[in-house]
Amino acid sequence: MFTFTRTVEAAPDQVVRSFTDPAYFAQWFVAEGFTTPADRVAIDVRPGGTISAVFVATQDGTEVPFSLKFGDLDVPRTLVIHLSGPDEVVTVTLRELAADRTELTYHSSGLTPEQQSEVESGVSHMLDLLAESHRSDPA
Repeated sequence: MFTFTRTVEAAPDQVVRSFTDPAYFAQWFVAEGFTTPADRVAIDVRPGGTISAVFVATQDGTEVPFSLKFGDLDVPRTLVIHLSGPDEVVTVTLRELAADRTELTYHSSGLTPEQQSEVESGVSHMLDLLAESHRSDPA
Protein backbone atom coordinates (compact mmCIF):
# COMPACT_ATOMS: atom_id res chain seq x y z
CA MET A 1 0.00 0.00 0.00
CA PHE A 2 1.26 3.49 -0.79
CA THR A 3 -0.16 6.97 -1.10
CA PHE A 4 1.07 10.01 -3.02
CA THR A 5 -0.35 13.52 -2.88
CA ARG A 6 0.12 16.28 -5.43
CA THR A 7 -1.19 19.83 -5.67
CA VAL A 8 -2.44 20.56 -9.17
CA GLU A 9 -2.96 24.10 -10.46
CA ALA A 10 -6.49 23.50 -11.79
CA ALA A 11 -10.01 22.97 -10.48
CA PRO A 12 -11.14 19.37 -9.75
CA ASP A 13 -13.37 19.28 -12.86
CA GLN A 14 -10.25 20.02 -14.93
CA VAL A 15 -7.93 17.64 -13.03
CA VAL A 16 -10.35 14.75 -13.51
CA ARG A 17 -9.75 15.13 -17.26
CA SER A 18 -6.40 13.43 -16.65
CA PHE A 19 -8.43 10.24 -16.27
CA THR A 20 -11.32 10.95 -18.66
CA ASP A 21 -9.80 12.81 -21.64
CA PRO A 22 -7.36 10.95 -23.92
CA ALA A 23 -5.31 14.10 -24.63
CA TYR A 24 -4.61 14.64 -20.93
CA PHE A 25 -4.25 10.92 -20.09
CA ALA A 26 -1.61 10.47 -22.81
CA GLN A 27 0.51 13.26 -21.35
CA TRP A 28 1.02 11.66 -17.96
CA PHE A 29 0.31 7.92 -18.17
CA VAL A 30 3.63 6.94 -19.73
CA ALA A 31 6.38 4.50 -18.79
CA GLU A 32 10.07 5.31 -19.12
CA GLY A 33 11.20 4.78 -22.71
CA PHE A 34 7.63 4.84 -24.05
CA THR A 35 5.00 7.27 -25.28
CA THR A 36 1.24 6.94 -25.03
CA PRO A 37 -0.28 8.36 -28.24
CA ALA A 38 -3.55 10.17 -27.49
CA ASP A 39 -5.10 8.78 -30.67
CA ARG A 40 -4.52 5.27 -29.27
CA VAL A 41 -6.37 5.98 -25.99
CA ALA A 42 -10.07 5.10 -25.55
CA ILE A 43 -11.83 5.98 -22.30
CA ASP A 44 -15.31 4.81 -21.23
CA VAL A 45 -16.07 6.74 -18.03
CA ARG A 46 -18.58 4.65 -16.08
CA PRO A 47 -18.39 1.96 -13.40
CA GLY A 48 -17.08 -1.10 -15.25
CA GLY A 49 -15.86 1.07 -18.14
CA THR A 50 -12.28 0.88 -19.33
CA ILE A 51 -9.27 2.91 -20.28
CA SER A 52 -7.61 1.14 -23.20
CA ALA A 53 -4.34 2.44 -24.59
CA VAL A 54 -0.98 1.50 -26.06
CA PHE A 55 2.54 2.26 -24.88
CA VAL A 56 4.87 2.72 -27.88
CA ALA A 57 8.60 2.21 -27.32
CA THR A 58 10.54 5.29 -28.36
CA GLN A 59 13.53 3.22 -29.47
CA ASP A 60 11.97 0.64 -31.79
CA GLY A 61 8.22 1.31 -31.96
CA THR A 62 7.27 -1.87 -30.08
CA GLU A 63 3.66 -1.58 -28.92
CA VAL A 64 2.41 -2.70 -25.51
CA PRO A 65 -1.39 -2.53 -25.20
CA PHE A 66 -2.94 -2.18 -21.76
CA SER A 67 -6.35 -1.75 -20.18
CA LEU A 68 -7.55 -0.35 -16.86
CA LYS A 69 -11.06 -0.75 -15.44
CA PHE A 70 -13.11 1.84 -13.58
CA GLY A 71 -14.73 0.80 -10.31
CA ASP A 72 -16.74 3.21 -8.18
CA LEU A 73 -16.92 6.73 -9.58
CA ASP A 74 -17.98 10.02 -8.01
CA VAL A 75 -16.68 12.35 -10.72
CA PRO A 76 -14.94 14.70 -10.18
CA ARG A 77 -14.22 13.78 -6.53
CA THR A 78 -13.31 10.09 -6.51
CA LEU A 79 -12.29 7.49 -9.08
CA VAL A 80 -11.48 3.87 -8.32
CA ILE A 81 -9.37 2.18 -10.98
CA HIS A 82 -8.52 -1.53 -11.17
CA LEU A 83 -5.24 -2.59 -12.76
CA SER A 84 -4.24 -6.16 -13.52
CA GLY A 85 -0.90 -7.90 -13.79
CA PRO A 86 -0.32 -7.32 -10.88
CA ASP A 87 -3.74 -6.82 -9.32
CA GLU A 88 -3.87 -3.31 -7.94
CA VAL A 89 -6.69 -1.01 -6.88
CA VAL A 90 -6.05 2.72 -7.12
CA THR A 91 -8.31 5.26 -5.46
CA VAL A 92 -7.88 8.81 -6.72
CA THR A 93 -9.41 11.53 -4.59
CA LEU A 94 -9.62 15.16 -5.70
CA ARG A 95 -10.18 17.90 -3.13
CA GLU A 96 -10.62 21.53 -4.08
CA LEU A 97 -8.14 23.77 -2.26
CA ALA A 98 -9.05 26.98 -4.12
CA ALA A 99 -10.86 27.91 -7.33
CA ASP A 100 -7.86 26.88 -9.42
CA ARG A 101 -6.01 24.47 -7.12
CA THR A 102 -6.74 20.81 -6.31
CA GLU A 103 -5.18 18.29 -3.98
CA LEU A 104 -4.89 14.92 -5.74
CA THR A 105 -4.42 11.86 -3.53
CA TYR A 106 -3.40 8.62 -5.26
CA HIS A 107 -3.79 5.59 -2.99
CA SER A 108 -2.64 2.17 -4.23
CA SER A 109 -3.50 -1.14 -2.59
CA GLY A 110 -3.23 -4.82 -3.44
CA LEU A 111 0.46 -4.99 -4.35
CA THR A 112 3.04 -7.14 -2.61
CA PRO A 113 5.96 -5.24 -1.05
CA GLU A 114 8.16 -6.31 -3.97
CA GLN A 115 5.63 -5.12 -6.57
CA GLN A 116 5.18 -1.87 -4.68
CA SER A 117 8.91 -1.14 -4.70
CA GLU A 118 8.96 -1.76 -8.48
CA VAL A 119 6.18 0.72 -9.30
CA GLU A 120 6.41 3.49 -6.68
CA SER A 121 9.00 5.68 -8.41
CA GLY A 122 7.24 5.33 -11.78
CA VAL A 123 3.90 6.32 -10.28
CA SER A 124 5.50 9.30 -8.54
CA HIS A 125 6.98 10.43 -11.87
CA MET A 126 3.64 9.95 -13.64
CA LEU A 127 1.89 12.11 -11.04
CA ASP A 128 4.49 14.84 -11.56
CA LEU A 129 3.67 14.69 -15.28
CA LEU A 130 -0.05 14.83 -14.49
CA ALA A 131 0.42 18.01 -12.46
CA GLU A 132 2.56 19.50 -15.24
CA SER A 133 -0.05 18.68 -17.90
CA HIS A 134 -2.44 21.17 -16.33
CA ARG A 135 -0.04 24.05 -16.76
CA SER A 136 -0.73 24.06 -20.52
CA ASP A 137 -3.54 22.96 -22.80
CA PRO A 138 -2.69 19.57 -24.38
CA ALA A 139 -5.22 19.85 -27.17
